[in-house]
Amino acid sequence: MIRLKGQAECLPFIFFYTRHTKRMTRLKTFFIFSGATRFWGYGAVWAAFVLLSLWIAPYHEMWADEAQALLIAQNASFYDIISEIPHNEMHPSLWYLLLKLSGYIFGTHLNIAYISVFIMSAAVGVLLFGCKIPTIYKILLPFGHYFLYQYNIISRNYCLAYLALALLGALYHKRHSCRWEYAGVLLLMAESTFILAPTAAVLGLFWLAEAYKFHRSLLWRYIAPFGMLAIAGIFTLWQIFPFNHAAFADRVARISCSPSALPSHFAETFFFGENLWLNLAFILFIAYFAIKKALQPSFCEKIWQNKDVAAQFITVWGIFCLTYGSICPMYYHQGLIWGVFLCSIYMFFPRYVCNQKHYLFLACAAMHIFWSFKTIVYNMHHAYSAQFETAALVAKHSLPNAKVATAGYHTLPLRLLIGRGQLYFLPGEKPYHIWLSPEEAAQKNIVQNTINQHLDIFAIDVTETGKADLSYYQNPKKFYEYHIPAAATYKGYLFFEQSLLLYIKKRLIHTAE
Repeated sequence: MIRLKGQAECLPFIFFYTRHTKRMTRLKTFFIFSGATRFWGYGAVWAAFVLLSLWIAPYHEMWADEAQALLIAQNASFYDIISEIPHNEMHPSLWYLLLKLSGYIFGTHLNIAYISVFIMSAAVGVLLFGCKIPTIYKILLPFGHYFLYQYNIISRNYCLAYLALALLGALYHKRHSCRWEYAGVLLLMAESTFILAPTAAVLGLFWLAEAYKFHRSLLWRYIAPFGMLAIAGIFTLWQIFPFNHAAFADRVARISCSPSALPSHFAETFFFGENLWLNLAFILFIAYFAIKKALQPSFCEKIWQNKDVAAQFITVWGIFCLTYGSICPMYYHQGLIWGVFLCSIYMFFPRYVCNQKHYLFLACAAMHIFWSFKTIVYNMHHAYSAQFETAALVAKHSLPNAKVATAGYHTLPLRLLIGRGQLYFLPGEKPYHIWLSPEEAAQKNIVQNTINQHLDIFAIDVTETGKADLSYYQNPKKFYEYHIPAAATYKGYLFFEQSLLLYIKKRLIHTAE
C-alpha cells in the first residue's frame, strides 16, 4: 500500500504515470478514503452498482440457456434436479434448486435477471467491505464486463461462482479460525459450476494438510466441516457420473474444429479480443516483463522463501486450467478465468496486491469497463431474440397463445413467454432437454405436424427449417432471420451463433409492418 504523510492510504488513478512529483502527488491523493469516509465511499460504489444493474436488467431478452434453467426449475421434480439434471446438463443442482425456491416465493413470472443481480450485488458487497485491496481496484472491478454484465444481467449459475470467489478471498486468511464458514464457501464454489469443483477440492486438501501440520492439537475441530466437504464431493461425483456421452462428444467436436479457441480465452479475458495481432502483442508484452522479473535474483529469492505458497498457487492454477480445458469452454466461461485470477492472487500474494502499482492490470480493469458499457448499449438497442417483438404482435392482434408456436432449442424463451413448458427428455437426441407439450411428445414428425395447424405466428431455428414445409406463411423482411438467445453480447460485440426465422400469416403482415 502506498503511504503519504499522515499515513493515509491511497493509490494512483488507473495507470497514468509521471515522474513529476507535483503531478504524481495529485494523482495519489485522488483516491483517499479513511475511516467513515472510506465506508461511505464504498457504500456509494455499491449503490451505484445495484442501481445500474436494476436499470439495465429489464432490457435483457432471455437466452435459451436461461429459459432452460427456468423451465427445469418449474417443471422438474426435486429428485430429477438432484439426480438426472446434473448428469445431462453438466451443471450442479444448486442453481436449479435456487430458481425453484424463488419460484415458490415470488411466483413463476419473476424476471430471472433479478436473481443474478441480487447474487452479484452480494458478491460486490463482499469485495468492497470484506476484502483488503487497494481502493482503486474496488472502484474499477465492480463495473467491469464480468461483474456488471456477463454474470449479472445474464442470469446463469456463474453468478454463484463469483459470490463464492468473493467470499473465498475474504475468508481465506481466516480459514483456520472460521472453519465452518470456509468449508461452506468451498462447497458453494463446487456447487456453482463443475469447472470450479476440482479447484475447491484442492483448496480443501491444502486446508486439511495445513491443519495437520500447524494445528495438530486442534485437528478434531476440522473433522466435521471437512467431513461435510467429503460427503458433498462424493455426492457431486454421483450426480455427474456416468456423464452424458452425447454432450461430451459434442464438446470434443467443437474443440477439434477450433483448436486455437482455448488458448485465446486466457489472453482475451484480460485485454482485447477478436484481434489476433493485438492479442499477440499483448501476450509478448506480458511475457517480456514476466521473464525480466523472473530473472531478477531478488524475485527468485522471494519465490524460494515462499516455495510452499508458490507450489499451492501453481497447483491451484494447474487444476483449474486442466478442468477448464476439458469442458470445452465458451466465451461466457471466460469470466471464470478473470475471477479465479483475482481471487488466487489476493489469496496467495496479498502483500504483492497491496504494495504494487500494477499499472498494466489497472489498464486491463479500465478496458473491462469499456467492454461493459459498450455491451450495455448493445443490450439496450439490439435485441438478440424475437421475444419482445412477438409479444407486441400477440398483443396488437389480440391473438391467443395457442396461435403461436415454436420449434427448436433456441426458441425456448418464446415458449416460456407464451406459457408452454412440460419437461420431456428425449435420450440420444441432443445433449439437452427438449421441451414439448404432451401432445407434441406423442407425435412422430413434431415440427411438420405443428406447422400443419396453420398457426398465426411460427418461430423456428434455422437448423430445423429443412424438416418443414412453411408454404403457409411468409417471412417478411422486417422479421427476417431474427437471432435468438444463443447470440450474445461479448466485449461490446454482438455475436450470433444460431438464428431464428419468424414466420407470420399473410393477413397479419401488412398490419405488422
